[in-house]
Amino acid sequence: MARRMCPVSTLLYLMPCRSAAYQHPLEEANPMNVRLDGRVALVTGAGEGLGRGCALALAEAGAEVVVNDLNAESGQATAAEIRRRGGRSFFVQADVARQDEVEAMLTALAGRYQALHLLVNNAGFNLFKGIEETTLEEWNAIFSVDAAGVYLVTRAMLPLLKAAGGASIVNIASVHAQMTIANITAYAAAKGAVVAMGRSLAQELGPFGIRVNTISPGFMDTPLLARWLASEPDPAATLARVNGYHPLGRIGKPEDIGHLVTFLASDFAGFITGANIVVDGGLTTRLMH
Repeated sequence: MARRMCPVSTLLYLMPCRSAAYQHPLEEANPMNVRLDGRVALVTGAGEGLGRGCALALAEAGAEVVVNDLNAESGQATAAEIRRRGGRSFFVQADVARQDEVEAMLTALAGRYQALHLLVNNAGFNLFKGIEETTLEEWNAIFSVDAAGVYLVTRAMLPLLKAAGGASIVNIASVHAQMTIANITAYAAAKGAVVAMGRSLAQELGPFGIRVNTISPGFMDTPLLARWLASEPDPAATLARVNGYHPLGRIGKPEDIGHLVTFLASDFAGFITGANIVVDGGLTTRLMH
């Protein structure tokens, strides 16, 4: 028996009528317009580079941003730029490797806010040295900021994060925790520790409604990279070579990380925790360079 086909006119009649103002549910959600109005964020190491990019992006989304840095001049400049753009921000100077200064930073925040909705552990630095030339003092200095600093700031800010009734922590690690190069053993090891901390903290803090995620950036256009390029015999040639490592043909920009941090801080990322998101322009997809 031949199958009867429903006339097109009938199909059109059976379809629900949609007005010109109809929007698909995903369009109504509009995930590209992430807003963080009414939320407070703390970004460590926000005086330059990725930290500055994160602070500016969060402020653009409506968050009030507490800018932290060891360098008062650069930190105040970031906070001033946020205010110049119409946002709300203030600067707190503190060395994240010193417990007394981190506790003083908590006191400063607790005096202004009842809760903290986002913590971005970004502060860190690198050391380009072979293992035989790296002293124990230099090794400890890297770990005290890049790894222990994450521990100290996270532990100190937990009362304010818990008070938010749903908060987010984003730790900035590095692609060097996955694949790396010679002569940065201390840095790679410290960033590997940050990735591991993120996984464990996600389990520990989940019951409090606190999500913990890690971002592992690749080569980024920051002062840190600029200093490395300046140490090369031909900086321009080195940059061209590094760009060529990436399928996208370029290194990353601070706003590439800032936009992801903003998303992870938002309700759109409400079921994302314990993740390590690699943002490297495809660098780690390559077998060899």
